[in-house]
Amino acid sequence: MKLLGCYQGKNGQIEIVECSWDGTRVYFEAGVRQSQATPDGESVFTYVKLMDELLSRSQRILVLGCGGGNLATRLSRLGKSLTVVDVNPISFVLAHQFFELPDQLPCIVSDFRKFVFDDRAYYDGIAIDVGGPGFRFMDEFDTETCDAIRARLAPGGRIVMNMMVANDIDPTPDRIAARLAGEELRTWIVDQQGIEDRNAVIACIAEKTLGSRTALDRVMR
Repeated sequence: MKLLGCYQGKNGQIEIVECSWDGTRVYFEAGVRQSQATPDGESVFTYVKLMDELLSRSQRILVLGCGGGNLATRLSRLGKSLTVVDVNPISFVLAHQFFELPDQLPCIVSDFRKFVFDDRAYYDGIAIDVGGPGFRFMDEFDTETCDAIRARLAPGGRIVMNMMVANDIDPTPDRIAARLAGEELRTWIVDQQGIEDRNAVIACIAEKTLGSRTALDRVMR
């Protein structure tokens, strides 16, 4: 691996490295791999591709969390109108420099909780991919915050969230899904059992079905 840069972020040291075997670049924060993508920003993570597919019907999307900016880059290339929020200003710099985050995207430096409480705009899609070392999902996504996030949805809008799951008996995804959905939305959790410290994707939508099963199967494969 080749070290491309080392930077100090709000949550610890950030390193950008390039893999010699495939040319992909990895965004490490305090030793945790947050993003991995080709130099043009195409993520190798299944969960990013899944979030992309689940947001395919949305046009105006709020993206909470940047990291390497891979989800925002992909959605922008599909013609979506985006607003990207991250508390760590260096993330935007690195996403532009190393992962081809488009220059024209509105990038707002703010804690995601403060932003959703202060914002008055409406979105037909909200993508949530926040976290990092020491991040406590149950504390950060309390009932008031989840209500504020849902309040930013336009009629028929959807929330799609990535989160870390400790193990098969971790109740956190179910609890946060219920908070985000409230009484108005249906909840789905896409997860893979048997893996510790894994990604799971929560979808809170108004429709009775999650989406095209063929498209979702293609992404999961």
